[in-house]
Amino acid sequence: MEKKTGYKIFAGLFFALLWIPLLGMVFYQDREVSRKEALSPFPRIRTAQGDVNVHFLPELGDYFADHFAFRWEIIEAHSFLKGKLFGMSGEDAVIQGKDGYYFYTDSLESYLGIPTMDARELYGTARMLALIQEYVEGQGGSFVFTVAPNKNTLYPQYMPYYHKKIRDEGDLEGLVKELKEAGVAYADLVEAFSEEDEVLYHRLDSHWNNKGAALAMGAVMDALGQAHTDYAGMPYEVRRDFAGDLYEMVHPLGKEKDENIYYEREFTFDYGDGFQSTEDMKIHTTNPGKEHGAVVFRDSFGNSLTPFIAEEYGKGYFDRSVPYPVDTLEKEGADTLIFEIVERHLDILAREAPRMPAPLREFQEWGQEETTGVTMEVEEIEGYTKVDGEIPREALDTDSEVYIRCVSPEDTAVFEAFPLNEDDQAPGTYGYGMYIAEGQSDPGTYIMEVLFRKDGSWVTSGYLGSFTKK
Repeated sequence: MEKKTGYKIFAGLFFALLWIPLLGMVFYQDREVSRKEALSPFPRIRTAQGDVNVHFLPELGDYFADHFAFRWEIIEAHSFLKGKLFGMSGEDAVIQGKDGYYFYTDSLESYLGIPTMDARELYGTARMLALIQEYVEGQGGSFVFTVAPNKNTLYPQYMPYYHKKIRDEGDLEGLVKELKEAGVAYADLVEAFSEEDEVLYHRLDSHWNNKGAALAMGAVMDALGQAHTDYAGMPYEVRRDFAGDLYEMVHPLGKEKDENIYYEREFTFDYGDGFQSTEDMKIHTTNPGKEHGAVVFRDSFGNSLTPFIAEEYGKGYFDRSVPYPVDTLEKEGADTLIFEIVERHLDILAREAPRMPAPLREFQEWGQEETTGVTMEVEEIEGYTKVDGEIPREALDTDSEVYIRCVSPEDTAVFEAFPLNEDDQAPGTYGYGMYIAEGQSDPGTYIMEVLFRKDGSWVTSGYLGSFTKK
């Protein structure tokens, strides 16, 4: 009898614990946490059109998963125990390293030397950047591309012992070789940071600190051959006031702050109207004391980099948009294009064709062999005719350039397309894409074919699409 009573008490306590997260929501108030996470709202019974919301129950489940009582406390306790007992992160997206250093898990393949891009994708990414540089220089401007290294690329000594490198070269090393072959202007930040003795990335964050941002700016300006402010030796203050993105993911209730560097000087540039933070999608800056104008394509590493670059230009335009709006160089009246991306995102560079007029080519040899399996889509968009499609992988060489021949009764125009590695491309294919700007072809209706080399011979897709210019 006593044994059965014990079982009943245990079962009762067990089921009571299961009900706490739900019943606790009656009085539990969501804690204010530093973690940046989009939480599911309470679902509506009816849609905006007045119909019954057939997704109410699954949406209610999502709401409960994000708001059940003591959620943040449970996450914090799990992270604390896992970190203290096993030296591991309680968040799958974060690696807990040595001496309190945190790293993004999605940087692990680069760190280990596991390639995520094949030879064709590396070639295509370098070719895309070479075509952007060609356009910028054709406008009389200057171009430079740079990669913000992953934190564990620069500081591998803080990675956990159980992550062992497989090979020394990953996507970045392969891309740098292709960039040199293509003649793309490149600011090597791995080299620049490796020459510094101190760690210039945050311990609790994935990004460089302000001293690292100043160093990166200097390396970019050096690659452009432009005079700039030298922050080396400039006095600065160290403050422990920086909220680390990786730490917040692991410890949503944590209060620990990271150190950051603040130079003892006043910036002279001003932000444009509507500025809220350096995380804005688009930012304009002006600095009356400087000349020239710069367009900067950037990601989150640009948050701290933006002020240092803005200080060096009379006009600055910083953009996180994709597809990359290369044509804003003319619209902004700029003479410099700076292109920055983090190492762990190199494989997304060639997902979409940059928005710019496709390069016109003189083309005398036409394809004699015809292949199947090539696709084409044509769309009119924002003053352009957008053309993209797919080519079977076996039909291309690693370094095959892709051309689109457009023919009307009165005119023939040949454009070079960007090699692409799109998210939704069919298995076993490589993508291509381009934008034909208004004025790049005479009025008329054009039919189009895709041309490329395979084993030294020209291959044509046959006519696949058409567009009309008025």
